[in-house]
Amino acid sequence: MEFLLELHQKKSYGQIPITGPNGKIQYFIRGNLDNPNHTLYLVDLNNDEMGRLFTDYSKFIASFTVDIINEPIAKVKKINNPLANLFFVTHLNYLITGSIKKGTYTFRAGAKNVASVKTIMGDNGVVLVCNISKFEDIPYILLITVLLTQWHVTPLKLPIFPPINPKLST
Repeated sequence: MEFLLELHQKKSYGQIPITGPNGKIQYFIRGNLDNPNHTLYLVDLNNDEMGRLFTDYSKFIASFTVDIINEPIAKVKKINNPLANLFFVTHLNYLITGSIKKGTYTFRAGAKNVASVKTIMGDNGVVLVCNISKFEDIPYILLITVLLTQWHVTPLKLPIFPPINPKLST
């Protein structure tokens, strides 16, 4: 199943529409992309919350918790490896491999790929293309994808210049 998450600068209502395999919007992710300390919420078209992702600080290492309604809690943890940028998702036992900075990575269960994410440039900005093989993984993968993307895709914001002093003129 292919899902498209559009990160664009049209209007900022604090949510990301998620287009499903049928080409229509199926879900929204709400929250703030520019600060990982905020909670991200996955809601359906009826505005019912399906799950949330939030920071779980323990000492110096930050991990993230994915809490899906009526499902076990999963944690996203960074594996300290100097050679690769790896993440592990508990409960699902998925290893996230690939290049998160380049926007192409996969969720693996052993040697099997269960989901893949590719970042492309669309007409209105960055689009995340998520191919998810298992229906029950959809909320987990969508929330984790936004988490990983927010570290490497900076939303476009125009600088705010201080007002020009009216006494200074040319």
